[in-house]
Amino acid sequence: MIRFFLPLIIFVSGCLGPVKELYPEDIEQRPVPVYVVSHGWHVGIAIEQEYIKHLLPEHPEMPEARILKFGWGDNRYYTDSEAGFGLMMRAALLPTRSVIHVVGMDIPIENYFGASSIVRVQVTEEGAEQLGKFIADRFRPDRDGNVQLASEGLYGNSKFFKANGLYFVPKTSNTWTARALRRTGFPITPFYAVTSGNVIQQARKGGELIR
Repeated sequence: MIRFFLPLIIFVSGCLGPVKELYPEDIEQRPVPVYVVSHGWHVGIAIEQEYIKHLLPEHPEMPEARILKFGWGDNRYYTDSEAGFGLMMRAALLPTRSVIHVVGMDIPIENYFGASSIVRVQVTEEGAEQLGKFIADRFRPDRDGNVQLASEGLYGNSKFFKANGLYFVPKTSNTWTARALRRTGFPITPFYAVTSGNVIQQARKGGELIR
């Protein structure tokens, strides 16, 4: 029994600490701000576009702004601002197609999302590069390799795009965001990040709550 659980224990424990070559202890070596944004059930991640623009796929509807926020979720529940209990249960219980929500903003993120909990963490430029690659790889291209628009976004300057990966509990927007942040080397454990509260709690251990 111990031999069975040992790989899992090692995996979970290994994710708890920082990836030292990406996330040095000295904050002065981590000049790039990354934001973890909670909207209640759902958590997304944001970064200034200049650090990842060269990695993002091109599309005429891709939002242009100083800061871009990304979220991942079920293609029907997430895109419907009036989705009810039925769509929520469908998203939770059945493996479904997914989308990426891209929101562009030119004002401070804490002003744009005035009712949300926001944690700022500092990462290296290389960590930001790895985050950008993670996000870019999640857009689902068509047969010709082009990004596919799914629908209008939830805000003024936002769009939904078709994404890779199936959505189902416990593979949710929260674990997706934790995995994205982990790519920067930040000490977060996606295995535990099932709820938005847990993502924010883990982010606060190495970051700053700004709202």
